[in-house]
Amino acid sequence: MPLLERHAARLEQVTDEQRLIDAEAQARLHRNAQRLYDLDAVALGAEGMLPAIASWLAASPGLDVTNARDAVLTRARLASLPQPASVAEAPNLAVVRDAMRRLRPVLAERAGIAVVFPDAPGLAAQLGVPQATDWASDVLIEVIRFLGAEEPDLLLLLGTEPAVDGTIESLAEFFGMALVPIGAAAPADVVILSAADFCALDASCAVPTGWLYTTDAELDPASDPQRVKSVIGLLRARSKKG
Repeated sequence: MPLLERHAARLEQVTDEQRLIDAEAQARLHRNAQRLYDLDAVALGAEGMLPAIASWLAASPGLDVTNARDAVLTRARLASLPQPASVAEAPNLAVVRDAMRRLRPVLAERAGIAVVFPDAPGLAAQLGVPQATDWASDVLIEVIRFLGAEEPDLLLLLGTEPAVDGTIESLAEFFGMALVPIGAAAPADVVILSAADFCALDASCAVPTGWLYTTDAELDPASDPQRVKSVIGLLRARSKKG
């Protein structure tokens, strides 16, 4: 399950703005990527920026989602910290919720649904307020509650912390989500590759067996679809052998 939302959007000729504001476009790009690559799960919010974008939207009424994403990409400092509950009401998260509702009956038993978040230090850093980790943790709890109600199968947590926040662990368990830290606390049976290493895999590469193969960042949106499909097929074959 490599992280490839923007790659999938490029294949569907969906712009970044459309991807973030149009639930049907978001569902379509994931649905078609799953079919093209035979993915075991699709990952919504693969950039790992959904809570950060939502924080900008909550803090700046009237700000559009494209400008909010640009602020996160440039690590602009969030001038004021919105109430965590208000972050969960941001429109970009409602789009993800609605996309999940569209994907669930289509994917059915064929593939799972994952959401991708940063850990608390990562979220605080994305917003230019690295000292605000307690606030960031509260934001993540509210966002997980909001999207967890749709019962995604996986929660991928991008970060470098050696341990996962206990409340987040409890929430994931409550909503039936497998919690997979992508970083220092990653489980031994999860194989995490860089996007470049993933696309460079071939039959000569030694890759350990795991229950989940993913990447620590998104694939280049311009990645060759045939190369991506070949790598996923190779990993699937190795996983079945294991």
